[in-house]
Amino acid sequence: MNITDKRRGRATLPELLAPAGSPEALAAAVEAGADAVYLGLSVFSNRMRARNFSPRELSDAVTLCRIYGVKLYVTLNTRVFDREREELEAICSLDGIRRADGFIVADPGVAAMLRERVPGVPLHASTQMTCSTARDAEVLSRMGFTRMVAPRELTEEQIKKLVRSSPLDIEIFIHGAHCVSFSGQCLMSYAMGGRSPNRGECAQPCRMVYTVEGRNGAIDADPCRHPLSLKDMSLASHIPEIIGSGVASLKIEGRQKGADYVRGVTATYRRLLDERRAATAEETEFLENLFSRSGFTDGYFTGNRRKMTGVRPEGEGDRTAPRKDGAAPDRKVRITARAVIKRGSPTALTLTDGEITVTVAGPCPDEAVTLPLDADGVRSCLCKTGSTPFLLEPDDITVELDPSLWLTRAQLNELRRSGTDALIAAHKAAAPSANGPEFPKKEITRPAFKRVAVMLRAEQATEEAARYFDILYLPGEELFGAKDEKRIPSEKLGLYLPPVSLSDEETEKALGSAREAGIKYVSANTLSQLDAAKSSGFDVTATQRFNVTSSAAAEQICSLGADRVTASVELSAAALSHLTRPVGAVVYGRFPLMMTERCILTDRCGGKMCLMKETAPVFLTDRKGAKMPAVPIPGCRTLIFNANPTWCADRPDTVKKANLTHTVFLFTTETPQQVDRVIAAYENGEAPADPGAIRRF
Repeated sequence: MNITDKRRGRATLPELLAPAGSPEALAAAVEAGADAVYLGLSVFSNRMRARNFSPRELSDAVTLCRIYGVKLYVTLNTRVFDREREELEAICSLDGIRRADGFIVADPGVAAMLRERVPGVPLHASTQMTCSTARDAEVLSRMGFTRMVAPRELTEEQIKKLVRSSPLDIEIFIHGAHCVSFSGQCLMSYAMGGRSPNRGECAQPCRMVYTVEGRNGAIDADPCRHPLSLKDMSLASHIPEIIGSGVASLKIEGRQKGADYVRGVTATYRRLLDERRAATAEETEFLENLFSRSGFTDGYFTGNRRKMTGVRPEGEGDRTAPRKDGAAPDRKVRITARAVIKRGSPTALTLTDGEITVTVAGPCPDEAVTLPLDADGVRSCLCKTGSTPFLLEPDDITVELDPSLWLTRAQLNELRRSGTDALIAAHKAAAPSANGPEFPKKEITRPAFKRVAVMLRAEQATEEAARYFDILYLPGEELFGAKDEKRIPSEKLGLYLPPVSLSDEETEKALGSAREAGIKYVSANTLSQLDAAKSSGFDVTATQRFNVTSSAAAEQICSLGADRVTASVELSAAALSHLTRPVGAVVYGRFPLMMTERCILTDRCGGKMCLMKETAPVFLTDRKGAKMPAVPIPGCRTLIFNANPTWCADRPDTVKKANLTHTVFLFTTETPQQVDRVIAAYENGEAPADPGAIRRF
């Protein structure tokens, strides 16, 4: 039976998607029974520290996967700069790219190029896009995506709800490393060392030691003092529930892991899926021995977020997975053959692999001088497929042979090699392209310049702020409190929606309240928030959380309805000035480094009381003494901000040259008096009091 036919028996199961950070890991994933693999090139991949693939290796990888009936998805999931557009265009023309089964994408500008240059190849929205609701999926569908990779933070019930209401296939992570921050919303590595998580360069500072300090000193939040380092995820004990959820694909994280890890984990989940059961204690122990951080957690899936932190002992790398513990399926693909050896005609060999059939010709047979050729001798030569991916059993070979003819063994071997080479070449044929989906384009005009403030507390909305800023964004109840106090003109107030949205209903409720209060402006952080706010008639600013780093990305967000688009804080003033689409930028304040779905003090307070609020202000202090404000928000979540605020009051020309549509001031821990002092400094062009404690724009 062909291995592809074997996989057809899994039609009722979700796809098992394995990582391939190297050709060796790819071979291990295929051997272990993966239905699909995902891999990246040496550029535009969010795992730049992985071995990754050259263009030639990518082409060979696609062919290998085609032979084994395995789908191959290419990760092009970093944020791209304008200066890299030509390089990206060149990548779109690669053979392996044009024959891929899908692209995993995070940048809307990259998605637009792929729709245009490689039409017909499905687009998968990376978890880096921070999409988590049905409305997110609806927007992605209009953008040409066919699949959405859900955040690891969703519970089982949230996953089921998403699958029921999403127009796209849903993919979830089932095993591997956890980012403590929502993916796509972490800038800690960038802020602390200039290595961008959105560019595949993350240095994992979340795995380091930190002290959590409150008003009365250090809070012993974690005995190992690693409050941001989460255990690896494993949902091996929840396979029946996951199958029942209706998700389309199950992703194993690990493109930076070795082939033995990939083989062992993939084979284990292959077995669990095929047998539709949860892992045994022995299987869980095997997975832990391969790689784990103080064991595993299923905290987000189950909703039990306690005891999720864990570390890897220093110096301990991947462990080897013995093959006996991860029994893999046959590596060979079984094919059939028909050999025709007739007097006076070239010898013909036809090989068939599923729906692919090739025929090659060999020499005309000679008349036998002594012993004539027999059918069993022909089969004996043809079934020696050796290092090829194919298995050819004698019973699968039909021989049509005239009597008293002769071919040498070398001639039959060459005929077999020609046939398997032709079969491999047939698998290299590119899939036919189809027309890409139409994406509506919006006529983009430059909006009137506005000075914008984002504040966490109503008390920060001072009279000076009301005078200086055109829009003051506040979250939920803080916004309505400021409106009731009537210190700020209602026409200047705007609703700042939560950094991440896991509920379309909550977004609609917040927008409804804002509409009833006569609020005009909304600051959106996600695609679903942007779409809902625009559909409700609000003036919408897309925040820096969209991670816009290129003109193409800015154009796509504008086309979705944003009135103003804020660029990523990773863009310099010079880079901003070269964008061909107008954007705004953060010119003051501590930008958010990460948002966690669990309180960083969960293991201490357990949700019974808010220790964060009780001991506020709270700071996360690193080994160098840098203090990062940690702010609790509804849902026992934590926002962590940069230790050093952006400051450019004394460099107005730099801001002017950036040609911005709006400037954004982020107020986090500032008192009302400090807010007023910042405004005065920017009006007067003042230098920072401590040049070593600020970040330049």
